[in-house]
Amino acid sequence: MNRVNLLVLIDQLEALVEKAPEVPLVGKVLIDADELLDLLDIIRAAVPEEIKRAEAVSSEREKMIAEGQEQVERMIAKAEEYAAKLVSNSEIYRQAEEESKLLLEESKRRAQEMQQGAEEYALEKLAQLHDVLSRALAEIERGQQALQAGREQDQSLERREM
Repeated sequence: MNRVNLLVLIDQLEALVEKAPEVPLVGKVLIDADELLDLLDIIRAAVPEEIKRAEAVSSEREKMIAEGQEQVERMIAKAEEYAAKLVSNSEIYRQAEEESKLLLEESKRRAQEMQQGAEEYALEKLAQLHDVLSRALAEIERGQQALQAGREQDQSLERREM
């Protein structure tokens, strides 16, 4: 059986009613019963085919919608995964940057402490050296004075002997 379009069959039924003669005063029409029954048989036969096609189209549509939904869900999952990775990477970067700043501050603090310690040590050693040199200078001056005093004594003895 050829695929018969239900709309065409309904149009034929309507044409059958329109061309049928009217019964006066009652508003009814006379339709050839055999022609009407043949058309109804064709419609009955066509209805299941139309329903099958509609169901097939509906099924295909639902399948496409389901596939589209799955694809959208996969895309969303990938996007969420990528976003989480970006957030994670930026968090790791932020933590590394923060740790780097802390390490730099700690290094500067330790360098300052070491410099202060070195300066204090140098000042202490210079003070000790100053004390040692001051004592040595005092000894030198005493030695010079003793030599000077001894020389003056020798000169005065020589003058007396003369």
